[in-house]
Amino acid sequence: MDDTAVDTSASTDGIAGSDSFAEQARRRAETEREAVEWAIDELESIIDERGIDLEPMLEYGRRSRESLPDRHLRAYEAMAEVFDVDPDVYDVYVFAYSELCEELADGEGRSEKNPKGCTNALAAPPRVESDGGFDTGTADTTADPGASDSGPLVLKNRDIAGRGTRPKSIVEQPPIDDYYGFLTVDTCGTISIFKGVNDQGLVAANTYIDSERDDVDPENQLRNGTVIRMLLEECASIDEARELLESYPTRHLCGQTLFLADASDAALLEVDPVAERIAVDDDPVVTRTNHFVNSESTRTESSADRRERSLELLEGADRLDRDDLWTFAQDHANGPGDDSICRHPEPETDEPHAFGQLTTASTAIFEGGSPVIEVGMGNPCETERTRCAFGDEIPADLRTGRRWLDRLH
Repeated sequence: MDDTAVDTSASTDGIAGSDSFAEQARRRAETEREAVEWAIDELESIIDERGIDLEPMLEYGRRSRESLPDRHLRAYEAMAEVFDVDPDVYDVYVFAYSELCEELADGEGRSEKNPKGCTNALAAPPRVESDGGFDTGTADTTADPGASDSGPLVLKNRDIAGRGTRPKSIVEQPPIDDYYGFLTVDTCGTISIFKGVNDQGLVAANTYIDSERDDVDPENQLRNGTVIRMLLEECASIDEARELLESYPTRHLCGQTLFLADASDAALLEVDPVAERIAVDDDPVVTRTNHFVNSESTRTESSADRRERSLELLEGADRLDRDDLWTFAQDHANGPGDDSICRHPEPETDEPHAFGQLTTASTAIFEGGSPVIEVGMGNPCETERTRCAFGDEIPADLRTGRRWLDRLH
């Protein structure tokens, strides 16, 4: 299943050379331009056809931008200057895509927010089985080939609505000023990051939880995709990540389960802004969907079914490796539809523009302490895995979003 013999001859330039967030964002926008302009044009046509009023979403976006760190705002503005698209549709694409899917979904309650995604899993030593190191040379298998020298493993299935107009690419940001660089797979042309590993080997990934405070304005609410990116840019360890989170009022955060791993440690944090509490789960094997386990939150049937199936697959295992997590990501026990770990559109759903149906857009496996990502673009049951290391050449079709577009056409 590993796609290790990939062609990097057509890769874009490496990450070295960007000395500002605006310059890095422009380079990324130029690289992803085809995919983003295709997606925005598709959205614009559907918005016009449905007669969708964007003004409430644009107002939310304008207010939400005030919560961004200046460097992220500069990155957004630099990318917006590159794309030849309707600026209002691009603004909604970046800041209010979930709300747009709500409007575009046919029927009630079938959107990115209800039911929700995604499905994540974490395995920490000694429950991790080493495969000789994850392209880092840190594992010494000469003395004991079965010894567990691997860091903790984190898996994220990214489930989104309207997946045809949410193209994915490998995103690599170099170290800039005093900020760490990071590597991830996420949405082309956006500034939010929902999982990744930085050049120090810190892994962060999340699942969305429907738990937000009504008394916190968008200007003061730190978006989940902002939190993940800040952790990757500013922290080298779990301890530093927790310290950064605790420096903000918990009520100003959005609800999420946050998976963290570094070379020697792993933890799952339930970030609950309503109760103003961050609960810690440091069990050696942890899985979460889209409700809290240690705190109160909305629990949809989809989230409960996926978590129950996740526990069936993971709790009985003595040891877990990347192949086990990949098999986990491909599970269809409750599908097709909303309730499987590997989500596919139901037969009656218009594929691929399934605005009212969540589907699995990417699978990523990370190892704490290793700046490498193992990724599958699209449903993991339909794609091969590719390993990409921070600072190495990455296949051009993964950087540009072309592999995503090729799956659609």
